Amino acid sequence: MPFGQGIDVVVTRNNTAERISGVGQRNAQASIKKNYDGKATINGALSNAYWFLGIMGSNADAGSVGAYTHTYTETDYIPSFSLNTSFELGTTDFNSTLVGCKIETATITAAVNEAVRFTLETSYRYETLSTTAIADNPEIEPVFTFAHGDIELPDGTTVAAVQNVELTFNQTPESLYEVGSRFKKDNVAKQREYNFTINAAFDDPAVLLNYFMNGTNTATNPDAGSGTEIATMTLTFTNDDGDILEFNFTGVTLNEETLAQNIGEIVKENVTGWARGCTSVIYTNDVQTAPIEATN
Repeated sequence: MPFGQGIDVVVTRNNTAERISGVGQRNAQASIKKNYDGKATINGALSNAYWFLGIMGSNADAGSVGAYTHTYTETDYIPSFSLNTSFELGTTDFNSTLVGCKIETATITAAVNEAVRFTLETSYRYETLSTTAIADNPEIEPVFTFAHGDIELPDGTTVAAVQNVELTFNQTPESLYEVGSRFKKDNVAKQREYNFTINAAFDDPAVLLNYFMNGTNTATNPDAGSGTEIATMTLTFTNDDGDILEFNFTGVTLNEETLAQNIGEIVKENVTGWARGCTSVIYTNDVQTAPIEATN
């Protein structure tokens, strides 16, 4: 399964090697390789959402012809996957299979005059190299763009004149090793975090600033206590095929607000914050069944 359009991948390998030195010699007496640690960064233009299974953990397929839904929801355990990359080297080929990959963080960005883009930071357990390239598996889904995006905070209230938005899913992972092997036994997802940044042209304090004060759109002063959480936030993208990608968040807090007032520039407001939960990521397209977790 392809990740999307315009993909690039960076694989980083680390033997966490150590020099062993001792009294009586200036030079190291030996070198040892300790835990094997592999990382892969995947960047691309967002055109499908199937890899959200590796972020949320669960998927349920439903819908009907032309409007099938794939609803990704939270689970405590995050599934792993294998990542294959290959290319020609003139007289031979190169193929790398990364086994036991888990998505540690996922960042989605949308900005005026740009495609919606994503970055996945993953770690993997093991790797196999070969000289047989895999067949190309081109992406057939169209790219989501900024022009078909919408943010509602809370649901039903659209944030107007958004310039850019960034959404980050963080698993706060910890690699688990054990005596008897250099390779990871597991990559454990700990506290789940949903963080976001919104930048918009400023034309009404009720859109973001008042919510920052105490969680309501009528506030004129910072709350003396913790204030009120914003109940919901929805981020939606569509593409030229009519596919829909919808993110639904709950328990939203605006943590920091910046209002830039500069000569010769439009006044723009920037807020950062987080949501305590993601009730669902719903991907609607014309494919009846989404890819599932491998059983091997």
